[in-house]
Amino acid sequence: MEEHRKIFKIASILLQYPEQGWIGDEQLFHEISSLSNESVRKLFMQFLDYLTTNEIETLCEIYVNTFDFSDKTTMYLTYHLFGDQKERGQAFLKLKEEFRNAGFDLLDEELPDYLPVVLEFASVAPEEHAKKMLLIHKTTIDKITEELKLANNPYYLVMDGCVTGIVSFLEEKKAS
Repeated sequence: MEEHRKIFKIASILLQYPEQGWIGDEQLFHEISSLSNESVRKLFMQFLDYLTTNEIETLCEIYVNTFDFSDKTTMYLTYHLFGDQKERGQAFLKLKEEFRNAGFDLLDEELPDYLPVVLEFASVAPEEHAKKMLLIHKTTIDKITEELKLANNPYYLVMDGCVTGIVSFLEEKKAS
């Protein structure tokens, strides 16, 4: 698996609601350890350290407070642009069309602007589609990352690694 795809897949996993299975997951540890991008590897490893030093209840509470109860760090990316306005529904339709154009249909319960879904898509989609999807959301992803940094939130580690991977991927594609 190409490096950027691996980064997006791992970030997608780490940005989902915490699961007990992550703590001490040898496969996840191996995947992160094998990343060649040293900056991303260090950030993700720091996040794994954070996971192992907290109880699952604490991890879940921090996750909910970070992503579910804060408009500034919600992972529903179009919310940052449109809030609950009707334009957000139109954006959903456009994003679903982007998924379909790349050969992927979302399940009905999946919202096309949910960051882990966007990252999962970027990990498997053809490069031109992955690039377009990440470019659509890059400004919002950067804003979320900055908010997490300002709050000294541990999820900043994952988001910073994710942004580093996105920047590297987009620059790599420009050079081609």
